Amino acid sequence: MKTLTLERSFSAPIEKVWEALTHQDQLKKWWCPTGFEASDISVDLKNGGIFRYCFKNPEGQEFWGRGVYQTIEQPKFLSWLDTFTDVKGNPVPSSHYGMPGEEIIESLVEFSLTEENGVTTMKMVGENPHDDSLLESMTEGWNGMFDKLEALLMNK
Repeated sequence: MKTLTLERSFSAPIEKVWEALTHQDQLKKWWCPTGFEASDISVDLKNGGIFRYCFKNPEGQEFWGRGVYQTIEQPKFLSWLDTFTDVKGNPVPSSHYGMPGEEIIESLVEFSLTEENGVTTMKMVGENPHDDSLLESMTEGWNGMFDKLEALLMNK
């Protein structure tokens, strides 16, 4: 499976970036693609715990997903297995939301954080279970979310 790797630096302490990645009140402010709303987010931050989220597009269509936490090393590393779900949290294929793919796929998402001189660098590595045709939209989606994260961190 191919991976998508993105790296961003924020003028914020590592603890603030960690909080933005792990607290539902913070995630609701940035965890959705540009133009979407994070209409529902819940966090059970423990190994095997569930991170549930819902993106709502401007037309009101909802896209549900979940992550099952794999590794939590506060405040330096966080990973989960991510998959699309229905509204009840049951895994579904991406075709459930009108995208290519008939299989239920769990993909590993990892965040590594380091801090130097008050600047936190975040490296996100995500498995790309799709062909390269979706890589550009995945990159655009993640970067849009990270732009919102940067704006949130600058307001603290």
